[in-house]
Amino acid sequence: MIIRVLWTVIGLNVAALFITIIYFLVETSGRSFREQELGWSVILALVCVVIIFLAAIPLYISQSTFSICFSAFFAFLPLAIWLYNVGADKLPSLKRKETIAEVYYKDKSQRAIAEAIVQGDTVLLKELIRGQDLNIQGNRVWDWDGINYLQFAIRIRNNGNLNIDKEANLAVIEMLVAEGSATTRALAEGIGNLPLETLSMMLEAGADPDTHGFAYADPLLFSAIGASKREVDVAILLVQKGASVDVVNEYKLTPLMYAANNSRASSHWFETWRFVRFLLEEQHVDYTYINPDGASFSSIIDSIRIMAETEKVAMPSDFIAVVDWLERDQKNR
Repeated sequence: MIIRVLWTVIGLNVAALFITIIYFLVETSGRSFREQELGWSVILALVCVVIIFLAAIPLYISQSTFSICFSAFFAFLPLAIWLYNVGADKLPSLKRKETIAEVYYKDKSQRAIAEAIVQGDTVLLKELIRGQDLNIQGNRVWDWDGINYLQFAIRIRNNGNLNIDKEANLAVIEMLVAEGSATTRALAEGIGNLPLETLSMMLEAGADPDTHGFAYADPLLFSAIGASKREVDVAILLVQKGASVDVVNEYKLTPLMYAANNSRASSHWFETWRFVRFLLEEQHVDYTYINPDGASFSSIIDSIRIMAETEKVAMPSDFIAVVDWLERDQKNR
């Protein structure tokens, strides 16, 4: 009797799959699919086929207790998923997603603080954090280490699903820094989206400018170097606040070489030459370092000059100033 029921359910699953495929083809007739959308549709159909086979094959081969239980699980799995979705429509709580506070923190007091941070409610937040450890490490999320409240405030800043009030968010960040939150890893969190004044405040509060990047093991300065005016300003700020300019990244490039190498003869990166000039003229960095590949700052500059001449690219005044400075310094050595 049980075996007959299982074969009936498996048969219904096969019929349901065929009906769904036919309905899908009819409804989408004449419609052009994006490659990704079509790919996921095929994968979903294959998963359904695999589930049917996992239910049918063990039952066909053997009718042992294990085979019957194994087949029953996969035979009734589609029905269970369907019932869950139907029930969730009637009971929305079944489908309730975790809030961002619940994702990152484990107990009610931590989540209450995180919710106040999301809302940008500085009055409530000041009450909630009184006497609390601001540097607790939250849940491990997506295989990343837990974060403190200051890091959380920065991380949610650009979350489009939360509709964060940027001004209120800055007020929260400033409050947490003033109350003694650890700022070093928060600096790495915010290097790409916080105002220069806020980053400066965090550095003044003790953030280590030589910490590693948010997603990479290289020193943070390499994460700051970029093509925009803001990125150049941030990189200069880090150096002014003590970031080492004699470090190398995973490719054995110094910050000076990295900035020049990225800039090349691309107008998109012309602003970065201001940072290169700053390192040479104001920080007097050692440009004679040669990496294991034989590259040096001088060789990078020579290759860029040739490229610019070949492609007829009008280089910015900062690049010309760098070339002139390099020629003068080499003559004086």
